[in-house]
Formats: sequence, structure tokens, C-alpha cells
Amino acid sequence: MPRFILNDENKQNSYGFKIRTSGISLERFSTNPVMLDGHNPSNLSVIGQWKDFKTADGKLSADTHFDSEDPHAKAIEGKVERGMIKGASMGISFNKKDFSYENGELVLEKCELHEASIVAIPSNANALRLYAEGGELMNDSDVKALCLSIAQNSAEFKPKNMNKIKLSQLAFIALGFAQTTIEASETEINQAILGLQKQKEEAEQKLQLSEEKLNAYIQKEKEQKAQAVTDLVELSIQQGKITADKKQSFIDLATQNFELAKSTLDAIPAKRNFSTGVQSPSGTSAVTNMEEFQKLSLSEQLAFKEANPEGYQAILKSI
Repeated sequence: MPRFILNDENKQNSYGFKIRTSGISLERFSTNPVMLDGHNPSNLSVIGQWKDFKTADGKLSADTHFDSEDPHAKAIEGKVERGMIKGASMGISFNKKDFSYENGELVLEKCELHEASIVAIPSNANALRLYAEGGELMNDSDVKALCLSIAQNSAEFKPKNMNKIKLSQLAFIALGFAQTTIEASETEINQAILGLQKQKEEAEQKLQLSEEKLNAYIQKEKEQKAQAVTDLVELSIQQGKITADKKQSFIDLATQNFELAKSTLDAIPAKRNFSTGVQSPSGTSAVTNMEEFQKLSLSEQLAFKEANPEGYQAILKSI
């Protein structure tokens, strides 16, 4: 049966800090070294016990003793033997004051082991269970907030060699520093990064507004063009230039080439159905000779010709 690594002080856990192996107290745990299934504290989730604890190279490891009389434990034991499950994690209690910084990394120097569990994915956020000093289980947000507050607000945890950070000249220029800058504090760099992030978000918002305005203009232009096409074709139908059954054909033509459709329809003479009461344009009934006829617009001349064919013939004879 393979041994399980319960802690490796050389690796950060899912919350971004390391746990000092030599500072893990096994005093209480050794009296009842229960092995749980996925940190579930119920009695039915006890699948065995841990034994033969060893520390070496900054690692805390233990061997397993599964409860083979329990079908559930037996099934997990089989998965371990077959190499299907390889992960284990701890449930620990700690005090905030036992955190320190070492080479720029957050380290928990002391803690007490409450339980250790077989887990499928030891690197996820739920693999490590943390308990406050009073025994209350801390949720994921509580732990992250604690780590962040220690890193940001506790100056005693910040090493002296991190007071100033050196970057390349191009990096400083990109962050908005003067070209002569050769180093800056962590706070200054963080503020510059946050400033860039804010500028990026503002630029994205402006771009989104510009795109929305452009799309609105494009949509309005499409609607106006479609309305102009409809108006052109419907007017031609009203003027008798084309019949209603040709409407869609001319709409398609005007949509593809408005000027071609317009010139085509303009070249077709208008027709009037005078049985429905269509009258000659106002003032054209008084036209009696070619001189007066020539003063009319083309549309008025055509309307006069159709509305008063006898008068039109009389004008032609008067030439």
C-alpha cells in the first residue's frame, strides 16, 4: 500500500501559502488518527486510520490502515491499491500570529492536525480544511481574505529586500513611470498596475459604446434605405408605371442597385385610371396651345396627355 504525503512544506497549497512541516503538532491527532473520506466528519465517513507518521525532506507522510469490514472503505482501499486515488490532505487549526514571510512567501509556522482525509483532487480549494483557533471551520472566502489581509496590512511580514522592486526600463514606462525610474516600491507598482487595469476597463467601455453607436447608425441607415426602396416602388405602382405583381421584383432590384431601379422606373411613363376620379394637375386644363404646353413640367405634360387626349391632339394640330 503506498504512503501518502500529508504535507510538503516546499509547495504552496491552494490558498497560496506553505505549511512548515516541523511546526505541525500531532499530539492530539495521534490519540485518534482517523482517516476520513473527503473531510466529511460524519461517523460513516471514517474509512480507517493513519499510522507510521514520518517527516523527511520537509514532508509529512503516513501509512494507511483501511477498515476492510466497511464496504465503502473497502472500495476506496481498492482504488488506492490500483493507483486510482493518490491524494490526501489535512484539516488543521492555527493562529493568525503564526504566519510569517520567508523569501517573499507566506508560511504558516505552527498548526495542529485535526484530521487527514483521502481526496480525489488534493490541489483544489476544498482539499485543505482550515479551522480557526476556536475550532470553527473557515470557508474559502474567509481563508483568502485572511491571507490577503496579512500580505497587505501586516508590515512585519514583509521582508526588507522587497521594499524596492527593479524592473526593466520598458516595464516601468509601460506602467506609467518616468523613463529614468530604475526601481519602485511594491505599493507603487501595485497602484500602477491597478491604474492600467482601470484604464483598460474604461477603454473597453468606450469601445463598447462606440460599437453600439456605430451599430445604431448602420441599423438606421438600413431602415432608411429599406423605406426609400419601398416608397419608390409603391409610388411607381400608384402612378401606374408597374403593376402590383412586379412589386417584389423591383424591391429586390432597388435593394441591390437603387439608382438603377430609380432610373428604370423614371423612364416608364405614368398612367392614371381616370375612372377612379384622378384629375389633371391644377392649371393644366387651361392649356390650349403648344407654347403653353411646353411651359408644363414633364409629369404635367404626361398627365395632361392622358387626362385630355382630345385637347392634346388639338395642341398638336395647332403647331
